[in-house]
Amino acid sequence: MTISPTLPDKLRTLLRRPLSVAWRRFLALGLTLLALATFFWPDVGHPTLVASRDLPAGIPLSAADLRLVSLPSPVAGTFANSTDLVGRPLAAPTRAGIPLTDLALASTPPNQAAAAVQLADQALAAVIRPGARVDVISQSGEVLAENATVRETQGQVVVLTLPRLNATRVAAMSLDQALAVTLR
Repeated sequence: MTISPTLPDKLRTLLRRPLSVAWRRFLALGLTLLALATFFWPDVGHPTLVASRDLPAGIPLSAADLRLVSLPSPVAGTFANSTDLVGRPLAAPTRAGIPLTDLALASTPPNQAAAAVQLADQALAAVIRPGARVDVISQSGEVLAENATVRETQGQVVVLTLPRLNATRVAAMSLDQALAVTLR
């Protein structure tokens, strides 16, 4: 009666034998090819825009101010496309090589301003969401601003981002009377 060896027994027997020269060369070639493959393997990082130089606050970004790099892990709030950042100002100065995030950007562009508006219709205030586009209308029916962006809402008060000239007028009118908005 013969006992057939198990797989672990076969492996132990193979490992105890000295390797032939041909097998050693084959293993050396395989390890060399593996090392070359990992050396030339493409970097599969996360594309992120960083400041190409030290940047001051408040000046609109240009394509020359941005550089695309690949980071080993993602950074929350970063951008991979320069069209998302060109023309937008920074809220604070930034050093070269620092990833640009949504928190680093100024909340309003330089030619825009934010104005708080008290709405005449409370039901409409509940419907409006941040990011919506609206036109601002006075009680007399005069259009005070067109295509303003809703920045945030708080009860009957809506904060709008609109051109600086219109923002001053809308804010002044909002002190005296509640205003209406039309959704776009």
